[in-house]
Amino acid sequence: MNEVQSKNTVFNLFERAYHVFGEAKRVHDFKLICEDVNIDEESKIKKLGDLMNASHKSCDMLYECSSPELNQLTKMARDAGALGSRLTGAGWGGCCVSLVRRSDLATFIPKVMDYYTKERPMGE
Repeated sequence: MNEVQSKNTVFNLFERAYHVFGEAKRVHDFKLICEDVNIDEESKIKKLGDLMNASHKSCDMLYECSSPELNQLTKMARDAGALGSRLTGAGWGGCCVSLVRRSDLATFIPKVMDYYTKERPMGE
């Protein structure tokens, strides 16, 4: 048995499939919201942010491709004013993408930089 198999003794088919189908629905819903001319812009971005947050939660809980540090980073982005924040790329890394109002960028970026560059103990 190789190292990967020895550390992964359970195959979580339901959780993985539920994430994949949920992610497909979120992508579909995201497109519909963007195209809907009957929703005002503020409502649109709030709904899109909610979808991004749901995506990150699913990546973390069902697909298990997030990390405590990445969860902390997305939370920090939301605390700094992002309407939505989720991991990006294949996961298992440290990158996120966040939806921020243009009017909040002037305060969002310094908050993120302050958080991201401050010294802290590992795992915090």
